[in-house]
Amino acid sequence: NGKPQSLYFSNNHPTHPGLFKGMEVILEECSYLNAQTLCAQCPDFKCKKGAVNCCCCWLLFSEPDFVNIDSILEGHCHEHGFTVLFLPKFHCELNFIKMCWGFAK
Repeated sequence: NGKPQSLYFSNNHPTHPGLFKGMEVILEECSYLNAQTLCAQCPDFKCKKGAVNCCCCWLLFSEPDFVNIDSILEGHCHEHGFTVLFLPKFHCELNFIKMCWGFAK
């Protein structure tokens, strides 16, 4: 419905005040009614090829509301007019700083 969803129960919740809701509750709030019947994750995090509703983890990883979200750093920088550029971690040949340092040597 477009409204922000809290990942924690409210402080006045009768049974779980202030606690993390968990995958099952979050998915149910996102209208996945079969979340109670799914396992939390597939064995060794290896979902079957082509599976779309095999486990709660897969549903959360494929839910656009959770995939297309800015990190706190990105949100803070965008509020102040800065652009954040994330460079690949393991490919230093693509990292601008490493390229400049290599040319300077």
